[in-house]
Amino acid sequence: MQTISVSSDLKGIEIAKEKLYEAVDKKTVLYLSGGRTPAPLYRKFAKDPPAGRQEKLFRPGAVAIVDERWGKPMHGNSNEKMIKDVGFWDYLKTNGVPFYGVLENKSLTETAKDYDETVRYLLKWFPKNFAVLGMGSDGHIASIPAGNEKLRTKNEKLVEEFDDFPGEQKERISLTFNALSQMDQIFLLVFGNDKKKALKAMFADGPIEEIPARFLNTPQVTDKVLLITDQKV
Repeated sequence: MQTISVSSDLKGIEIAKEKLYEAVDKKTVLYLSGGRTPAPLYRKFAKDPPAGRQEKLFRPGAVAIVDERWGKPMHGNSNEKMIKDVGFWDYLKTNGVPFYGVLENKSLTETAKDYDETVRYLLKWFPKNFAVLGMGSDGHIASIPAGNEKLRTKNEKLVEEFDDFPGEQKERISLTFNALSQMDQIFLLVFGNDKKKALKAMFADGPIEEIPARFLNTPQVTDKVLLITDQKV
C-alpha cells in the first residue's frame, strides 16, 4: 500500500484531485463513496480544476457509486443526492459523462441485484476501474459493516445488500470485497483524529470481519491502494 502523508485534510483533497486528474480518462469508470470525507473532492472536480489545468475537463468514461443508503431515488440522505448537491452530478450531465446511480424505487433486494448487473457491465466494457473510498471511525469501508455474516463466506457477488448497518440508515447497498478486488486503483482518504484508532487497526493483525478496512491491506488489493491521510501511519 502506497501512503501519502499530509498536514491537513485540505491538502489531502488537493493531492487526491491531482492524482485523479492524471489517472482518469474516457476509458475509466470512477466509483464514488459517500460520507463527509470525499464530498469536498467531488466539489473540486466540478468547480476547481488543478492549477495550470483549467483547460482540461475532468472527464471519466462513466461515474458510478461505491455504496448507497437505500430508499427512493435522490432521497435526502442518499449519496447520489450529496453528489448532486456539491455540483458534480450537474457537471457530469453537462459534459456528457454517464452516471450510474443505485436507487430505482424497488425493494432493497431487487435494487442490489440490478446494481450488481450494472457493475458487471461496467467491469466488462471499461478497461480501467477506480474507486474513491473513505473509512469510518469503526473501520468500515463502503457500506460494509463490521461483523456481518456475509463477510465470513466467499462472496461472488459484486454488490451486496445489508440491513444491519450501524446508525439510523441501516439498509445499505454496497460494492463487495470481490468488486473492490477488481478495481485497478483504490484511493483511500482518511482524515481526522477520530480515524486514528481505525487506521492503526487496519494495519494490525486480526480478522477482516472485525475491521473491514483490513481487506485493503491484503495481498489481493494492497498494491492497488493509495492511502492519503493526515494521521501517522
